Amino acid sequence: MEAAEPIQYETTKPNDDNSKIDFVEEMSINKEKKEYKIQLGKKESNKELLVIKVFSDEPEELFYYQQNYTVNELKNLSRIFVMYETVKDIISFLKNLKYEIDEKNENLILKFNAFMPDGQSTLIELNLKKNSKNPSYIIKYLFEEIKSIKQNMNKEISSLKNKYESEIKDLKENIRNLKGNIKNYESENKKLWKEINDLKISKEESSEIVTSQLIINYLDSKITTNNEINFLLEYIMNTDKSFNFNEIKLLYRGSRDGDRTKTCHQLCDNKQNVLIIMQSDTGYIFGGYSKIGFKIKNNFEWKIDNNSFLFSLNLKKIYPVIKDKKIICHIGELSGLCFAISLAFNDNFMNKNDNRIHFNIKTMFKGFKDSYEMNGGKDKFKCKDLEVFQLI
Repeated sequence: MEAAEPIQYETTKPNDDNSKIDFVEEMSINKEKKEYKIQLGKKESNKELLVIKVFSDEPEELFYYQQNYTVNELKNLSRIFVMYETVKDIISFLKNLKYEIDEKNENLILKFNAFMPDGQSTLIELNLKKNSKNPSYIIKYLFEEIKSIKQNMNKEISSLKNKYESEIKDLKENIRNLKGNIKNYESENKKLWKEINDLKISKEESSEIVTSQLIINYLDSKITTNNEINFLLEYIMNTDKSFNFNEIKLLYRGSRDGDRTKTCHQLCDNKQNVLIIMQSDTGYIFGGYSKIGFKIKNNFEWKIDNNSFLFSLNLKKIYPVIKDKKIICHIGELSGLCFAISLAFNDNFMNKNDNRIHFNIKTMFKGFKDSYEMNGGKDKFKCKDLEVFQLI
């Protein structure tokens, strides 16, 4: 779900600089039949300053807790924040976590579990200070805020309804097209097997011919050509001899289905033998393969996939995963189908320049002379297009 419109108010914290705060994410926690609301935001005067506010809208509680953190302060607090460079990145990470409220004296402790890149869980505690100045203003603000939240929710529900109706219509059209393609594939497949039987060729020869013909007839790509990915398919067959495939099925295309990672997950999650091909705005074509596939997971998980690899079509090069590395990310819907600390694309990947190749990629995959060689030496990029296929 997209974030609601930011809520602005003048802070009443003593000795504050009175700059406005944009609270861009909000969530609720129930503790002992009491509801708390948590808001994450940033100050207009310092966009790299994270503001966390916790309050209750019960009449007898005429106070709230608030604390500001710089990005560097959070990095010193826990290694989990080292991966995030901006407040925007940190907010996107925090909103997927489960929080606990722990009231101690006049302070309030905000606790939550986070997963490190190695898959281990770590506990992070944030200590928020009580602010009870000008309680009448706080009551007025709370009621106005609740009213605003309800209005924004109604707008969002209406917007989502229109959006999903349009998406359902598009999906139905895609299903009709896919059914037509399946019939064509079945017809072509029958012709191929008839030719093999008529020629009476050996098992090894027929495997080579079938593979070549399937590439020509079945690959539906706007990014690459049949011959350019042939070496990838040969590598998969040679390294995973127990796996046989007869079709290369297009699951998702950014230019056709939209560049929202949520849509990508809906069409591609819980599928095995997934091949991702992306083209950067500078013309480099690269991607990766996972045998176990991907899924949405709010509490991040990293999985081992010893059949996984990355590749560059420009260099015609394959980078196998280092054995037993936790490389496949099961991650939130705002992140794409990611290879941990290696290659990732984010929401609106065709319109934003924040997709990236990680500098630690050499610690996860073999064969890299330069960490960014797949993208011509650059770590960040905008996707011109992105396609996801399944080998079945």
